[in-house]
Amino acid sequence: LNVRERTWSLYFSANFKADVGGMPFTMNAGVRNETTNLRATGQGRLPTSITTSTADPSLLGIPTYTAIVPNTTNSSYSYLLPSLDAKLEITNTLLVRFDASRTLTRPSLSVLNPVLNVGNGQRVGALTASGGNPNLKPYLADNFDIAAEWYYQRNSYLSVDFFLKNVSNFIIGGVTRQSINGLIDPTTGILASFAVSQQVNGPNATVRGVELAWQQVFGNSGFGFQANATFVNTNRPYDDKNISQTGFAVTGLANSANFVGFYDKGGFQFRTALNWRDKYLLQFGQNQNTGAFGSEPTFVDQSFQVDLSTSYDVNKQFSVFAEALNVNNNQQSTHGRFDNQLLDVFDYGRRYTAGVRFHF
Repeated sequence: LNVRERTWSLYFSANFKADVGGMPFTMNAGVRNETTNLRATGQGRLPTSITTSTADPSLLGIPTYTAIVPNTTNSSYSYLLPSLDAKLEITNTLLVRFDASRTLTRPSLSVLNPVLNVGNGQRVGALTASGGNPNLKPYLADNFDIAAEWYYQRNSYLSVDFFLKNVSNFIIGGVTRQSINGLIDPTTGILASFAVSQQVNGPNATVRGVELAWQQVFGNSGFGFQANATFVNTNRPYDDKNISQTGFAVTGLANSANFVGFYDKGGFQFRTALNWRDKYLLQFGQNQNTGAFGSEPTFVDQSFQVDLSTSYDVNKQFSVFAEALNVNNNQQSTHGRFDNQLLDVFDYGRRYTAGVRFHF
């Protein structure tokens, strides 16, 4: 697979400063027009003809193919991507931020292969094929954040951030109707229409949530901590109680929390990190015995991991360090629709590292 992307961008931005009721207000606004021209070339055989089966009239025979040849598709897309960042300083220690932007995320190159594969033993009236999709559009996200930050003492603060993301062009597995290389259906004498299984741009979804953060440094003692928690949900969740649900749900969303306690003074550092993540939907389909089957869901179970690290700066150039990861020997596991439907367990064990660093 050979993919060439050429991107052209035109960007404009402006800064604005003012006082609002005696409170300093700053804003940066901009817009970018981004045009992408894509050329994807894959190597494959193209079907040239297909006949009915002499043994079974409900089946078609094995297609004839060209030799392996390059198959190239050109596509393009263009989007306006505005952004706005605003900050209002209510006091010297309390401020409010508002951010709005549109961002894009391009699809993985591996799904852009233009080559389509036509299987053998096709049934009359039910032609199928599979392959990549070089015409995929990027994910688009309209992002909105409003946050408040309170810096109540030096190097210490509390913050809360409410966020909303409207995401479109989700990339999902789908089926489209296509003709392939002008192939004629022998049963109708007209252009053959294939049901092509490939990645397509699908539904829209909204993700919303809140992030809380707290950093506390205890004077000049060297001790302190950092803590944050994120609570998130979506309008397109997966209902594991509804056994008839098929189609689309947002994957990878989970509540999470982290806590880091630290000591950092006189060249000596020590950190303890606690990381928790709640259960979340990983994918549709369950991978067992090296194959994927069905549309049943796979969930990743909640996890909790403890990491330790320490270092000492001998001088400005030389330091020694050590770390212990997953000291509580956390195991990661997945389950199916029901919590007691265990699928996989991943035991990575504890990991220990020690070494020296030299800067010059």
